[in-house]
Amino acid sequence: MFTSSHSYYQAVASAQAQADANNANAKAAENQAQVEVLRQDVDRLLMICEALWGFLKEKHGYTDAQLAEAVTAIDLRDGRLDGHTTPAPATPCPQCGKTNSARRPRCIYCGSPLPVNLFTG
Repeated sequence: MFTSSHSYYQAVASAQAQADANNANAKAAENQAQVEVLRQDVDRLLMICEALWGFLKEKHGYTDAQLAEAVTAIDLRDGRLDGHTTPAPATPCPQCGKTNSARRPRCIYCGSPLPVNLFTG
């Protein structure tokens, strides 16, 4: 009797392990697809940035050195030259004055629209 119970539990554990492995494989494939979409988005945004920079250089005479200086200044806003932007500061509501996340479109306290910041994720 013990042997058949033991075999049953082994079979259940084996089936569960297989199901977990299948779920992990499916999740890995889903994550790979999401990474590929993000790569395509980044590539597209890089091309757009390059085109816009080309327009600015051509039409207004800006230099690559000026761009590099501006990028460095943005990077240093948080005091570290690390290639990362500073998280957007909390936004006070223009209506009630309470502080809200910069990512919110409306005040969580009074519902008023908050100022739009195009560079918050």
